[in-house]
Amino acid sequence: MAGAASGCTPPARTGSLHTRISQALAAGAPLKMVQQIAGHASLDTTTRYVTTEAARRMEAMRAVWDAGKSE
Repeated sequence: MAGAASGCTPPARTGSLHTRISQALAAGAPLKMVQQIAGHASLDTTTRYVTTEAARRMEAMRAVWDAGKSE
């Protein structure tokens, strides 16, 4: 597999890891714990998921708000 040979994480594993990290943060798992589980050397890498999760939540809230305005 090219990913393994180059030292990169294969795409399928990366996608599922991203999903698990996002779900853990959404469930309120401590950031430091998620960093350790994900194997991130830097907390900055893990905090990217917090920003993504916050944006996803905001978009969901906007959709609900917009749907309520049209009623």
